[in-house]
Amino acid sequence: MMYIVRESEGTIAYDFLFVACVLFGAFFVLNLMIAVQFTYLGAAFDEEDRRQKEIKDKLSLKKRLKQ
Repeated sequence: MMYIVRESEGTIAYDFLFVACVLFGAFFVLNLMIAVQFTYLGAAFDEEDRRQKEIKDKLSLKKRLKQ
């Protein structure tokens, strides 16, 4: 697409626009991917913390029942 515009306009000024669009688009998509991964990773850590707490509670209950 960039080359079609360059040939029709006869200037390379639009090349900077296309490069800026590609860089901005890549940055935007990368930020979206990081946000989604951060959300799921946070949920996974919360789930692991909940499981660890359940295990500790069960162990403390077993110790109390043995005494």
